Amino acid sequence: MSQIKPGHRLYLYRLFRRELGVGKQTALARAAEVLEADGLAPADLGFEDARSLFEELSECVKVTVFKKGAVFVTVLANEEYDQALARAEKNGGKNPAGAKSFKRQRGVKNVKPLKPKHIEPKPEPEPEPEPEPEVGPAQEPEETLVVGPELEPTPAAEADSAAEHAIEAQPEAGLEIATPQDAEPGAELTTNDEAEADEPLATHPEPAPAPEPAPAPEPAPEPSIKFTITYAPEPIEQDIDPCPSPKATTGDVPIEEPAATEPAPARPSRPARPANNLPQDFYADVIVTDEPLSALYQVLPLEVDPVATLEEDFRIARSTGTLDGTRSEVSFPMRFQRRDGSPVMVTLRRRARAVAGKHWTLASIDADAPEEVGMGALERKAAGPWAAFASKDQIIDAISPEAELAQFAVLGSWDKLLEELSALAAPEDWGEGRALLRDYLAMRYRRVARERLVSMADDGSSAAFDTGLLSAGGEPIAAILEPHDGDIHWELTCFSLNAQARPATWPQMPEPGQIARELLETGDPALRRAAALVVRSPRAATQAYDAVNDAVYVLVPVDGQVHALGHGPLSKAAARVCARVVSADQPAWLDK
Repeated sequence: MSQIKPGHRLYLYRLFRRELGVGKQTALARAAEVLEADGLAPADLGFEDARSLFEELSECVKVTVFKKGAVFVTVLANEEYDQALARAEKNGGKNPAGAKSFKRQRGVKNVKPLKPKHIEPKPEPEPEPEPEPEVGPAQEPEETLVVGPELEPTPAAEADSAAEHAIEAQPEAGLEIATPQDAEPGAELTTNDEAEADEPLATHPEPAPAPEPAPAPEPAPEPSIKFTITYAPEPIEQDIDPCPSPKATTGDVPIEEPAATEPAPARPSRPARPANNLPQDFYADVIVTDEPLSALYQVLPLEVDPVATLEEDFRIARSTGTLDGTRSEVSFPMRFQRRDGSPVMVTLRRRARAVAGKHWTLASIDADAPEEVGMGALERKAAGPWAAFASKDQIIDAISPEAELAQFAVLGSWDKLLEELSALAAPEDWGEGRALLRDYLAMRYRRVARERLVSMADDGSSAAFDTGLLSAGGEPIAAILEPHDGDIHWELTCFSLNAQARPATWPQMPEPGQIARELLETGDPALRRAAALVVRSPRAATQAYDAVNDAVYVLVPVDGQVHALGHGPLSKAAARVCARVVSADQPAWLDK
């Protein structure tokens, strides 16, 4: 195995960290493209291929092989390398004054990144043509007579020489490409060019010379030698981009001539990832100290587990790109809010030395003081439409669909995610800041997840789920996922019209007569009027999704308000979102 110099290791770490990101699982082909774009090749460092190079960089790169041979690489944070890069940048790439050279010290403390020299491959010299081998039956050597100092050729030798000239005189255009089935047995040739042909070349015996003019003339003789040339190209593995650009899905590919291969469209840079050296797993990377935890215990509701809540809220913040801070200190919001409506903020601080392998500590929690708000007085952020059918006790115990989606896949910025989805879908009013689309997508994922309809590739290289939305052309839109390292196992990379994903299913709408009978049984005059409306206009009733109980309710208009059968009154804003999760075809009264 080739050894990589420390300066080269540092350079490669900086390159892959910058281009691929830390903790992001990337296809091997994509990682190799980064190396090529920088003007380097594995051979420059003494490796035959990119995989063996990445395997050698085990201190900062993890190579993962999935089923069916799919290979991914993950750049790992290396604190020692980060410190060396920081020093090199501070010192302008030079060693500090008085510092020893790297050869006289251990580690990479004063090593500077050094780009490997690119070695241009030397063109292989063209092999000189080998003399054509003789064919035909072997002839017994004839005795020759020595006359003086010179040798006189015998008649047999002259015949052999004539045969050789005849073979050499055959033009190259006379070579025929034949299949192995055309070759006759017993006439095998071997060549010195083993790189191009590992199998013996088949030949045909030399035909007899054409006879003198006769009543039945024979056809002209064929070339004396026929080569069997076989070409077996290596299969080329191509990454199929599930998120092609719109141009890639339109137009016909010409058949007469192969179309030029265009580079695959770049992945959307939408998912916002945290900085490279930030913690990736709360339990594994963060020490929870007693003082801030004790203060949190006093202000959170008694039924809430503070540590579990911190872990979940940290994961959600990492998924949605809401971690804020520097290399040494980061903050993230909790699901609880202060008296002024602002979220409770948690601060993590990096330690100079790791304790039990943990480099971060819980430094502070910015919440109202216990003496100001009382024990367990902090309240959760107001629940969204997903909790329209839930009781207060259910809301306390339930996880929101948005949080569930964020813990399932890294989402990045919600604004960019929703902008991408709305641009691809048919035009629709999603409200200010596309807030309705945000609630819709989270609730739609919950239904798909409950029905186990998330589609996954056999080799684990990708996954997808149906969003329930259609493009302007009526094509279903699916969310595309790729593997992700850490406690969040997937990353939502884009939306696609080309992916096959199974849609969520819903119960059939009850018959108008059944809906009317349930309304009449209440004895409420307003509901009796609603029953008469449903009988005469069945499309006035619609269905809505209860994301807490994974149930479906029937909605009807009652004096300008919304009534859910078996539940009661419902706010129109929440009912609009819950109904849209089930179907895009909604009655006009629901939008007023």
